[in-house]
Amino acid sequence: MRFLLSCLFLAAAFVGAHPASAQQLLGDTRVPYSADRTVVTGGKSYVGRVYATPGRQRHEQTVNGLPLVAILRADKQVAWLELPDLHVFTDFRFPAAITDYADQKQLGAPIGTESIAGLPANKYRVERQGTDGSQMFGYAWISDDGIVLKLDGTFVEPNGHETKASYELSHVERGPQPPQMFELPPRMNRLPPEAVAPLMGIKIKSQG
Repeated sequence: MRFLLSCLFLAAAFVGAHPASAQQLLGDTRVPYSADRTVVTGGKSYVGRVYATPGRQRHEQTVNGLPLVAILRADKQVAWLELPDLHVFTDFRFPAAITDYADQKQLGAPIGTESIAGLPANKYRVERQGTDGSQMFGYAWISDDGIVLKLDGTFVEPNGHETKASYELSHVERGPQPPQMFELPPRMNRLPPEAVAPLMGIKIKSQG
């Protein structure tokens, strides 16, 4: 769960609402889209799906046979992590590396251009530090309409734990996404993170 959330928070760095305006998003996509998404971390690759619309993302992933859904909501500054098969979810606040902007700069000028997933992308250097001790640094490749096509960087939790990961899209398809994809389904039971982690651990150990 730690690796998944850390990787998704790297992506969430680009959907965090600017405090001056709930509608002003830093680096957020300006067009809805869906795509395949590959995360590489700890020497392993994880392939899933991402669905996005301005200010919102949905990530679908299966880890060790356990389906997971993560919904990132910039308007609420929260990530919901669902275990659909168990009808439970937990929520995580965005780290301050995303929500703190007092000392943050805009992405600035790109440092290069490349083709990612067959699409032209501008490459940016990303450096963020939050008041809670969280940090993000690395590189991002973003299309002209704001789709984050690739990330390569490190997320540092307030306790100092580092997760290094890369995140890359393929088969990008622009188009409207159903609004309900970014909402919690009905009849889901909320559990605290410390209760969800053992559920995932049991699932992983049972397949080992």
